[in-house]
Amino acid sequence: MLHPPTGRLTGALLAAAATVPAAAADDGSELSSTSLSPVRVEAGGDPLERGTGREELQRRQASSSAEVFRGEASAEVGGGSRNAQRLYLRGVESSNLNVTVDGARQGRDLHQHRGGLTGIDPALLKAVEIDPRPAADQGPGALGGAVRFKTVDAQDLLAPGEDTGARLSAGYASADDAERGSTTLFGRLGNDWGALAHIGATNRDDYRVGGGGTMPYSGGRDRDYLVRLSRTPASGHQLRLGAQRNTFEGDHPYGSWGSDFGDPRETLKLEPVGQEQRRETWTAEHRYRPANSLVDWRARIYRNDKRLERQDDNTAIRAVEYGGDLRNTFTLEAGAARHRLTVGLDYYTEDGRIEQADGPRLSHRSRNLGAFLQDRMRWERLRLSAGVRLDDYSTDLVEQELDGDAVSPNLSAELDLAAGWTAFAGYGEAVNGAGTLPIGWLQFIDAENTNLNDGEPFQAEESQRREGGLRYQGRDLLTARDRLELEATLFETRIEHSIERNDPWGSPLSPKARDKNDGDPLIGEIRNRPDPVRLRGYELRAAWGAGAYDTRVSFMSAEAVDDDGEPVGVSRRLGGAGGDRLVWDQRWAVHETLTLGYTLTWVDDYTDVPDDEPERDGYHLHDVQAQWRPWADERLTLALAVNNLLDEQYATHTSLAVEEDGEFHIREEPGRDVRVTGTLRF
Repeated sequence: MLHPPTGRLTGALLAAAATVPAAAADDGSELSSTSLSPVRVEAGGDPLERGTGREELQRRQASSSAEVFRGEASAEVGGGSRNAQRLYLRGVESSNLNVTVDGARQGRDLHQHRGGLTGIDPALLKAVEIDPRPAADQGPGALGGAVRFKTVDAQDLLAPGEDTGARLSAGYASADDAERGSTTLFGRLGNDWGALAHIGATNRDDYRVGGGGTMPYSGGRDRDYLVRLSRTPASGHQLRLGAQRNTFEGDHPYGSWGSDFGDPRETLKLEPVGQEQRRETWTAEHRYRPANSLVDWRARIYRNDKRLERQDDNTAIRAVEYGGDLRNTFTLEAGAARHRLTVGLDYYTEDGRIEQADGPRLSHRSRNLGAFLQDRMRWERLRLSAGVRLDDYSTDLVEQELDGDAVSPNLSAELDLAAGWTAFAGYGEAVNGAGTLPIGWLQFIDAENTNLNDGEPFQAEESQRREGGLRYQGRDLLTARDRLELEATLFETRIEHSIERNDPWGSPLSPKARDKNDGDPLIGEIRNRPDPVRLRGYELRAAWGAGAYDTRVSFMSAEAVDDDGEPVGVSRRLGGAGGDRLVWDQRWAVHETLTLGYTLTWVDDYTDVPDDEPERDGYHLHDVQAQWRPWADERLTLALAVNNLLDEQYATHTSLAVEEDGEFHIREEPGRDVRVTGTLRF
């Protein structure tokens, strides 16, 4: 993200290169002006200087993990309702990203897509990193990069000299009549230890779309729980132990049409059923950073348990994953060159289960062992990052086994030019040996009804990423102590051998599919996509700030095409671009007690589409925010936000469309949404 040298982002997340103070990133790299590092949103700091990640989410009143990305042009969440949302980063769908919560990989989708964009209360977030750069230490399956959520510790919420504290919050949103509330307790246990407990709840009705009318089966109930025990650095040691649980319950269609595919008002094929999604994550992390340049050690283990249950027949789809990683970063000096060399291993094993009251219990395993080396070097005006990753993978596809190994190199460089300008470029490869098929679909694979890749062995999904551009950083240009940053980036992600389901009859449980196969469930074929997909385009960014005012603009133009340059549209679990997209965000700290904000989102018409997809209208959204702290501290915070102020009727361009009787149907997004929140801090 382009932002001032304070290193705190008050907006949502921006892309790869950023200027932030020297600090340790989550991957062991150094967050510095070298910018060969991920972008980071952090809590903490002076909110009147630049704001904080926590303050920004409060200002926007984000109520789900999807809304963390609302102010960023290169990250879009399509799908509409909570159970249908998908995240796209530079056009790459999140199934092709390494998404983690406190280091716990979120793994494959459960059914359709549910489980991919993880449920988490934004009030718990300490930092979020989006990292589209090529790097070996991003973790397994990072075909398009990584997204890392990090939750708060007690020490993050305690003021200096404070031993205990509590935070109570309540809010309301008009578009879906949502009622929200949370309680967080935190305190010190001795000099080094801290403990935190959080519980949050949100009840949503079906939301109102722009211009009137409601989107059926879009409501639900969220519950969030977090318990954290943390030890701040003492003698170089830091320890974090955590347990999280998120549940989302509601009545939704279970098949594809009307669930995440099309508008359920027009395309509903099956009666909605009660469903509960649940995620339980257990994490342990130890970090050791003594006064020794050769030791910066981190060890992390986790257990992630995701479950989707149909409450009408007690059928459940579940993914239980165990994993972890070990790494050390060596800081080396060689003449004028300074190296930060990260060496490590990561591993996971995922057991995808289908648990049925009447029928066999099925299990599908996948695993990945990765070894990586990444050197980040600085020599005068030149910065280089070079690395290599080895992945050994295996995935059970019922009738076949996908296994093998792959070596993935990367190389990036930056050169400081003159007068604040920097040129940068990078290339990297990645592999995904687990595939992206939802676990729930695997139960329909059988030798008679499923064509498995024409009998050929499956290949792992692979990507090649390229980027390059220019960046400018300056100060004191228009007024004293102002700051200006500009950036232009060309990028391309090429994904090949994507594993996909190709079924000309729709959902395997739909009436149309049953008719085609004499009433029996049928999946047409599972195969490696024969044609690669290129997600390519450019980003433009500008940020300027002076005193208590900050403004920033991000623009992305991207397309999804095949190797011949023909458009491929939006593809499930792969990617999609949409029309040109611009986000302009402003924040003004009018007074030490009052902060105002305005966000414009402009999306152009999307007309370069395949013959079997509809052209899509562009849209303009206006969001306004106000945050008031009567006593100029955190004892009481009152916030007002109005999203989609003019009640625009629209659908995001990455939402999936379905054709029926010659018409295309796409799920529309919420209309005008007035949000109010009050937070008490003791």
